[in-house]
Amino acid sequence: MESAFKIAKKINEQQYTSEDICKYLNSASISVVYQALKEIAERSLQDESVLNEVKAMAMGEKDISEKGLGSTTMRIIAIATLKELGDSELFDLLDDDSKNLVRGAFL
Repeated sequence: MESAFKIAKKINEQQYTSEDICKYLNSASISVVYQALKEIAERSLQDESVLNEVKAMAMGEKDISEKGLGSTTMRIIAIATLKELGDSELFDLLDDDSKNLVRGAFL
């Protein structure tokens, strides 16, 4: 497995494929997952397989906590990613406190 630093460099240099991003979304490293989600939001990546991974994370369908990640934190960041991509369906269902967390996810 690549180190988080190598993955961060690849993401920063946009040297990845959609398959790579899906792999990063399944990483046990919270920083790698966050960087991948942020990249998806910033670059408006619309690949179907990537979006399916993000949606599964946002809806709590993916058991990410077993990898040691904060499942609530990753769910909020996944919802923020979807919102940045124009899909606010899950965001609209949140309470005000959670909406504020989503709004601040990429600050």
